[in-house]
Formats: sequence, structure tokens, C-alpha cells
Amino acid sequence: MSYRLQSIRFLFIASIFCSLAFTACVSAPKPAAKPDSSHQKALTEQEKDMMEVEVIYRLAKKGELKEAVDRISLLSGKKPENEEYRLLHASLLISMQEYEKARLILNALLSVKPDNVEALFLSAEIDRFSGNSKNLAATLEKILLANPGNLGALASLGDLHYDGKNYVKAEAYFAKALAIEPNDVASLTGLARVQYRREDFKSAKANLDKAVAAAPDEPLVYLDRSRVNYQLGKYAECETDLNKSIELEPYSSWNFLERGRLYMDTGRSEMALADFNKSIELDPGYFLCYVYRAAIFEESGRDAEAFDDYKKVTQLNGDYWYAYEAIGVLAFRRQLWTEAFAAFDKAAGFTENHGEYYIAAGLALMLNKEAKAAKDYSAKTLPRINREKEPAQWLMLRLIYDQNETTPELELKISSEKSMDTKAALLFYLGEYWIAKGRPELGGKYLLLSIGEDRQGTNEWRMAEAELKRLGIEP
Repeated sequence: MSYRLQSIRFLFIASIFCSLAFTACVSAPKPAAKPDSSHQKALTEQEKDMMEVEVIYRLAKKGELKEAVDRISLLSGKKPENEEYRLLHASLLISMQEYEKARLILNALLSVKPDNVEALFLSAEIDRFSGNSKNLAATLEKILLANPGNLGALASLGDLHYDGKNYVKAEAYFAKALAIEPNDVASLTGLARVQYRREDFKSAKANLDKAVAAAPDEPLVYLDRSRVNYQLGKYAECETDLNKSIELEPYSSWNFLERGRLYMDTGRSEMALADFNKSIELDPGYFLCYVYRAAIFEESGRDAEAFDDYKKVTQLNGDYWYAYEAIGVLAFRRQLWTEAFAAFDKAAGFTENHGEYYIAAGLALMLNKEAKAAKDYSAKTLPRINREKEPAQWLMLRLIYDQNETTPELELKISSEKSMDTKAALLFYLGEYWIAKGRPELGGKYLLLSIGEDRQGTNEWRMAEAELKRLGIEP
């Protein structure tokens, strides 16, 4: 569950509880100077119920949701006519992702009172968490029909349009809410996110400053402001906001992920690694944590650990194509030719603009002593490279198909290549071709030329560096 959902869910529990507590307090009869025994007994029972509600709220705040649900089930069962108890019961079930059970309670309430705003709002949250945006929009509009100034519905509709990348409509809903309540935190942060998307970072910062002043104990506001401060180059303020967010919400994977990224970008690799490890501990199912940790491992030469992390990324998010490229590069560095072929071939399936992936995959087969498979693969993929736009790449893949002993035409094309990155890459691939052909001395020559182009940080530079070390050649 993401931090944002946890925060929203708890706020709903809190709002329902506060409503319940207020209702009970204002409706409690004031005792006469000498109450009779039956009146005293009724008041005591009500006080006991309120004490039980307070216990339930504390349990929910500590995350002990199952016990909280068990207790509210007994309480609402004892007093089924009490609407507030059933709302609290539904909100707790939503927090436990027991959506169908919660919906049964809410539908029963709405069948009697269709314009019950609290029940509609909780129904909307079920739709939100279930990804049913169509029902969500309809339910929020029902709330606005019953209560046109409902800040929660206006902000939620703003969020819905923001998620749909309709920033004009999102801004309109946030602005309408802020016209009613200028310090509405949800709308201030929502509007700031729209402004962030538009790269209006100063306006976003101003709105988030207001949100922090209005809700100094809300961690999500500090997290949002940290991102704006980063974009403004205010790294110290960004770090302060992240530290505050972590202080307020120490179990948020996102907080540690964001601070780790800041540490990484400001050259504090060990601190970044510690935060990425913590982020993974808190949410081991989120792929981006592994992406950043792998980058730290790569930077420090821990290729095997980086390789494992990128493999984990592909298991968690098979569409994150960059991970396949990274696996291919690391597999090349470690001479894991089968893995290198599979990774580059997979990466090629996500884009039509990287002929280098086909070349690298074909060379991995050659280096694995699968000359025929390399020939078959290049025959299949050669038509996918535009010969007019990428003549050198086309010739390199054609060389893998022909497996010639001389390469004059390709070398001429490489020498006239205007892009330094492309030239360095092709020199690397030509070097690997000769190594695969059993000519390491010739391969080393082209690898040195590739390194000589000084394209540090590129994939091919990193692979060439590792290969030269294995050949015992000093760059």
C-alpha cells in the first residue's frame, strides 16, 4: 500500500471519529442535580460507548486494525441504529482493504438515506482504491449535489482529473475549494502538484508553504515540498523537509526513497544506500527502490549485486525496459552471454530506435560460441534497422550475419560517424566482434579506440572498460 493511501485512509478514520465524538458530546443529556437511577444508568452506558470508541480510535492510529474492527463490530451490532458507528466500521474495513464488506454497510446506509455525505464519501474512496474512476467521479458529483461546498469532494475531483492529466480541470476544482476555504490542505497540495507539473515551482512552493502552516504535522505536505525545493536547487531545505517527513512518518518507504535519491544526487552514496535499504525493508514490492539501489551498486563496482537488483526490477515491473538494458550491460561485463542476449533482445522489444540492442544481442551469441544462432538472429533483426538513417549500425549487424574476416566498409562508415557516442559504441562492438572471432589482439585495438573517444558513463564505455581489464590492456 502506498504512503499516500495509508495517509488518506487514516484521515478518513480520524474524520469519522471526530464526527462521532462531536455528535455524542452535543447530544449527551446534562445530568440534573439529583438524577434518578434510570437516567444515571443511561448516561453511564453512553459514556462507556464513548470510551470504547476512543479505544478503537487509538487502535486504528497504532495500526492495530483487526482488533479495532472486532470492537466496532460488537459496538455497532449492539446499537445497529447508530449511523456513526456503522460509518466508523466501514472506514476501518476500507483501511484493511475489505472493500466488499465495507460497501455492504455503506449501501445499507444509503438505501435509507441516499444523500448521506459521509457514506457517499467512503463509497467514493472504495472506488478510488479499487481503481474504478468512473464510479468515483459519479459518487463525488452526488456529494456535490447534496453539499456543493464539500471540500473533500472538490479536492477529490481535482485529484481525479490530475491523475487523468487533465490539469485544467484539476486546477479548477482545487481553486473552487480554496475559494471556500483558503487553507484547505488537500486543495493547496493538489494545486501545488498541478503547478509542479507545469514547472511553476515558485507558485508550488508558495502553496506548499501555506499547507505546511495549516497542517504542520502532515508528513505528505513536507514530502511534496521537498520535491519542489529540489527543483529550485534548495537542497538543504529539501533535506530538512524529508527529515521532517520521516520524523512524522517513519514507516513510509517513499520518504526514504526520496531522501536516498537526494543523497545519491549530492554525492553521499553510503547514506543513499542506507536509505534505499530501508525503503526496500518497508516496501519490498516496489520496483523503483531496487532501481536506485542498483545504481549505487553499479557506481561502487558491485556488479553482481546490481545485476540481482535489476533482475528483481523485471520481476516486479516487466515493462520497465531500462532494467533490461542495465542487465545486458552488467551481463556483458561479467561475461554472462546467455543473460546478455536475453536482456538486450528484451530491451529491443520496447523501442524501435536502438539498433545497438540487436547488435549487442547478436554479439552475445557469437561470444557464447553460437555462431549459427547469431547469424539467424541478425537475419531476423536486420530489416528492423533503417539502413539510410543508421548505415553504420546496419553494416555492423550485417557483419554479424556474414561473419567476414575483413571490415573495410564498416570501418570507413565508423570513421565518418558524426556522433561521438555512436562512434565509440560501434568501435566497441567491432572490438567485441573480433574477440568473438578469436582475434583478441585486434579486438583490444578497437576497444582502446572506443575508450579513446572518452565517452565515460555510456553503456559501451563501461563494457569496454571491463573487457580491457580482462585482456590485461591498460586504457
